[in-house]
Amino acid sequence: MSASRIPNCRSTRGLPLLALALSISWLGACSGPDDHSDDPRPGDADTTPGALVIIGGGLSADNEDVYRAILDRRAGDGPLCVIPTAGASPESSMEGAVGRIDRWGGEGTARGLLLHLEEPEAADLPATAEAIRECSGYFFTGGVQSRILDYFLPEGRETPAYAALLERFRSGAVVSGSSAGAAMMSDPMIAGGSSEGAFEHGLALDGDEDGVRIRPGMGFISGATFDQHFLARGRIGRLLIAVAGPSGAEWGAGIDEDTALILEEGRARVAGASGVVMVDGRGVSPVEHPAEVRGLTVELVGPGDEIDLASFSVTPAPDRTPIGAARDAGFDPVGDELFERWAFLHLVQALGADERESWSTELHGYRIELRKLPGFRAVASDVEGVEGTPLGLSVGPFEVNLAPL
Repeated sequence: MSASRIPNCRSTRGLPLLALALSISWLGACSGPDDHSDDPRPGDADTTPGALVIIGGGLSADNEDVYRAILDRRAGDGPLCVIPTAGASPESSMEGAVGRIDRWGGEGTARGLLLHLEEPEAADLPATAEAIRECSGYFFTGGVQSRILDYFLPEGRETPAYAALLERFRSGAVVSGSSAGAAMMSDPMIAGGSSEGAFEHGLALDGDEDGVRIRPGMGFISGATFDQHFLARGRIGRLLIAVAGPSGAEWGAGIDEDTALILEEGRARVAGASGVVMVDGRGVSPVEHPAEVRGLTVELVGPGDEIDLASFSVTPAPDRTPIGAARDAGFDPVGDELFERWAFLHLVQALGADERESWSTELHGYRIELRKLPGFRAVASDVEGVEGTPLGLSVGPFEVNLAPL
């Protein structure tokens, strides 16, 4: 649709997906001179920010717990807007996500907003900001998280599209996202890199490809950082270095696939199929690489667990019982094995089930040690979960210490 075409001011909720996407170029023309003076404004004392539903990628279409977590936290009667900016094929990503959300919320629940880097100028259009303001919440698809930043905050400049999004979040709209759509939420943001590269090179704050790459994120929450596909892809190394180094992150969360961490009003809850690794670095002074780091606190939390973000205390889900002898009893990854798929999950289960008080190995210039802390728990349900581990596995706290070799 050309910019000069006169819009039809009907609701767009029943239009085909492509028409919905194209409609953002003229939605503002239907609204007249409304200045939103009656809307809650950022910083209003009587408004509560929306929830963050941070999904670790690989979200199953059947994961009702996660979809319900998003839908139940909408603000207003507008559509839940799907934003596919991170995707290599944004229109396809958008259409798939709209269909999955409509499955759980009913036809017309979701609306696609086709915002992408092929048309970066749209981020400055009043019509785009207006389309964003109409939404009751947001779902960001996966892909490359830096694309989201380059669209909404090009070179750090706040676009009207970003301002509208932040305004709605601050007035209660839920922000959800999967994979790249999860990583982008925090400031700082993990933009790339591997666990091996993180241990060898530390933080890459200036575009260095060799370390864990850090850049400013969207800032829905500051002082934290989120990683995704976490247990499935062995990313414990890069999250530890991101929190221990001078990135600006005091704590971090590594969210596994088909799993969400839900943040609202100072608490967090886990939903979905697997677990989340919480890394608390608030008692550790940030250090340059390589350097000794002592006192990181790490927990594995499972579906139904709740975390108080002020104290980092964990309340396990009801009906969890102490885990018995694990299939992984005595599991002892050596060196690089720690960064293999699922290795950290199996290690934590094994340490929870046996009498070892600590574990250590050497890899990529560091000696890493996990040591059980007072109040240590190891509980789970009696239902099998991912990789043969019990669903709801909840183990910790551990102290994690890193020492250069």
